[in-house]
Amino acid sequence: MNKAKIQLSADELLLVQNGEWILTKNIIIEKVYSLFGSLAEEMKNITRQFSLPQQISQTTPKIYKGENYKGLPYVMLDYPRFFTKENIFAIRVLFWWANYFSITLHVKGEFKNLFNDALKSNIRYLGNNLFYLNITEDEWHHNIDTHNYIFLNEASDLVIQKYLLQASFSKLSAKINLNQWNDAEKLLLNFYEVLMRSLQH
Repeated sequence: MNKAKIQLSADELLLVQNGEWILTKNIIIEKVYSLFGSLAEEMKNITRQFSLPQQISQTTPKIYKGENYKGLPYVMLDYPRFFTKENIFAIRVLFWWANYFSITLHVKGEFKNLFNDALKSNIRYLGNNLFYLNITEDEWHHNIDTHNYIFLNEASDLVIQKYLLQASFSKLSAKINLNQWNDAEKLLLNFYEVLMRSLQH
């Protein structure tokens, strides 16, 4: 065995002997759970103000966590949520450690067909509210960067046509810097309401 692969650097030795950073991380994750629990209740209240298909509006929020999205911990909230192989409607809120909070509308199949016209007519409204459009073929990418997303107000008509209207799925996302933590709930709710309004004809 290569000893260099199992030996610890000076920084790693300090960390392995210090439990405080793990305990602090656990506290932060619990606070994200509390934030998302509160957020889910407010999102349900907002949803009642809009017209959505019954199979979407009657779903319940789901919060779950993981330790390894591109090597880093995360927490997700899905609401509303409807997933089958062919048909998807989901609004996903993501906390991604060391990166950001994000909110994403993901539509596919019958729900994409149902909401295409409304989303097309609200493209500039979404862009003015800082939303990005997914420009990849992989619907499970969550990383909002220049390789995977384009800012809607900078997207050409051809890009919008290809990735919003013609693709088999569409994803529209917005993000919040982690240094805006104390305002995150309000900002995420604002983004959620923008999405709800954008789904209406």
